[in-house]
Amino acid sequence: MYDSLAKKHKQSVIAQSEVAKPTSEGFGSNYDMLNLKLVEDRRTLHSIQSILGKIAKKAELLPHYDDWINATLSTGTGKSDPLLTTLMLWHIDVGNFERGLDIADYALKHGLTMPDHHQRTLATVIAEEVADTAKRLMLAEQPFDEGQVLRASTMTADQDVPDQVRAKLAKIIGELTEPHDPATALASYKIALQHDAKSGVKGSIKRLEKLLNQTSDDDDSESETMS
Repeated sequence: MYDSLAKKHKQSVIAQSEVAKPTSEGFGSNYDMLNLKLVEDRRTLHSIQSILGKIAKKAELLPHYDDWINATLSTGTGKSDPLLTTLMLWHIDVGNFERGLDIADYALKHGLTMPDHHQRTLATVIAEEVADTAKRLMLAEQPFDEGQVLRASTMTADQDVPDQVRAKLAKIIGELTEPHDPATALASYKIALQHDAKSGVKGSIKRLEKLLNQTSDDDDSESETMS
């Protein structure tokens, strides 16, 4: 137990040192080892056909990289880091929205990009992957922090993101907020429609407009009765 804790402390110290003092060639041997581990982990994921199986495996693999993430978020200088943005995506994929968006916040602040093999921009990845994962979790009735989905929307609001992706994120926010905040849901659905006429929210907009108008009429009638 002591050896394990000592080893973890040493790894944390090494990560802090490499993150705080990167060189023009890169971060250091610890970072190189993490990238080799990532290559192995990708091979493992590639061998799994089930999407849910891949997600479960990512959740199992991610703790190995915690020291690097923690060090970067606390003392990082903003140096390009494809490993970090890959881990951001993995955390979002498994539903660790807060952790993933903490990394995303750092990455956006420092203008980081996704690894070269990714076709999408960082902001597009954040918005689309949060929307897709939230939709999956909602349909599966699995708990997650809805506030983090709103955070993703705010975080990418001033970024250049494809209209369809913006609409997708707005639509899921509408679906999440409709049961307890129909006014916010309606506004979100309207944003989705504005960005994508084929986003499939027209029926939801009509339904909520009718509901909110009826609620307003009922409130007016109650006020007149009381007066």
